[in-house]
Amino acid sequence: AAPAAALNPLPPAAENGVHLAAARKLSPKDRAAEAARKKKEAQAKLAHVWVLGRDNSRPALMFSRMNGDDARLTLSCQPDSGLVRIIVFDVPAKGMKTGDGGRVRLSNGPARLEVAATALPNEKNSRAVDLGGTTRVSPRLFALLETGDTMVVEVPGRTTGIPLKSLGQKTEAFKRACLAQR
Repeated sequence: AAPAAALNPLPPAAENGVHLAAARKLSPKDRAAEAARKKKEAQAKLAHVWVLGRDNSRPALMFSRMNGDDARLTLSCQPDSGLVRIIVFDVPAKGMKTGDGGRVRLSNGPARLEVAATALPNEKNSRAVDLGGTTRVSPRLFALLETGDTMVVEVPGRTTGIPLKSLGQKTEAFKRACLAQR
């Protein structure tokens, strides 16, 4: 007599020890909750947060996606010279071309900082430029990050609010790194 396994072979998934469970039907309420959870996860991947990292060998604080993509604003210190480079990304280039001058104004309550900037080419968007400028490390710079909920970024043609809630202890770490060799 032939063995039972030869007459009734197991499905390929069962041979590997994997058993498929019958998919349970979700109620409309459960489907809506599952869809909301997936949507929230997708939005979290696209959300911008403050990331403490490095720009080449310099300490940097970036407002970007968690993986560093799609930066909106970067602050990078040059501790040996006491300077901070500020770059605002993806500024609409209405009448502005690479090499033109402009101003970047950062404010948060009474704390304000204005930097002379130069339009830099934007590699991802031909109808936009990045504005970058350099200023001295100063208490005013850190005051922008230490209090309040939002920092306002003003560039020619656009004013944007950047939330500060995801900064946490990154401000203090950035401040220590910027002041390390002074």
